[in-house]
Amino acid sequence: MNPSNALSRLAATEAVICDLDGTLYLDGLPLPGAHDFLRAVLDSGRQLFYFTNNTSRSRRSYIEKLGRIRFPVCAEQIITAADCTFTYLRHHHLGPAIYLIGNNDLKREFEEAGFACWDEERCSRELPQAVVLGFDTELTYAKIRTGYELMVKGVPYIATHADLLCPVAGGRFIPDVGSFISLFATATGGSEPLVMGKPNRPAVEAICDRTGLPAEKIAFIGDRLYTDIRMAHKFGMVGVLVLSGETSREMAAASPDHPLMTVDSVADLIPHLERPRL
Repeated sequence: MNPSNALSRLAATEAVICDLDGTLYLDGLPLPGAHDFLRAVLDSGRQLFYFTNNTSRSRRSYIEKLGRIRFPVCAEQIITAADCTFTYLRHHHLGPAIYLIGNNDLKREFEEAGFACWDEERCSRELPQAVVLGFDTELTYAKIRTGYELMVKGVPYIATHADLLCPVAGGRFIPDVGSFISLFATATGGSEPLVMGKPNRPAVEAICDRTGLPAEKIAFIGDRLYTDIRMAHKFGMVGVLVLSGETSREMAAASPDHPLMTVDSVADLIPHLERPRL
């Protein structure tokens, strides 16, 4: 797209949704310009939300974390892949009994949403209504074995998201849910989950529902081509790629997932947030 047209589309947006890891911070440390950018979004009169596929933290944990680093935040501004998962499970009557492969923070989130997270012993005696695979930073062999056994028995299999890696400070990465999906696919002979988070429709529906806007009035800003940018492009959002996280300029040039705009960091967007004159 012509750069001027891209800027016009960005200027016409009414909400900005930001990815977190690699977009606004790395390993808990704000990226340069992040505070100024968030302030500029709010000063422009736009709605501001945060969307993360990372389900290793609960909503409460995100509120506390963002508050510590002085990001503007309230509970309604946070949308996670877990939110998308709750909605899907309820709509498809897959619950309340589930087997959750997730850490204690995520378990509390599911329990607060009304789900019963069965343990390994209970699942050895009777089948839950779904297996839910999240970003489990407390993964054990017992969890892997139980998840495997339930999958091969045909229990519906859901993943909160499918990111392969999670960026951390120093240009490093740690394995994320997509890596776990590959593990289970190998063990089961090909079982694949229904994926809830970016870049899939449940994520877009959650965003549009929270903002009250159509997709074309929403800017999604993120660092990952195969989640953030793929979703924005597929569903008509204004997709902005930042090169502060997982993606390099070379990777972006070689990818079939094309952002509307590419910038080095969110700080580069500040001059372009001015609203169009009526």
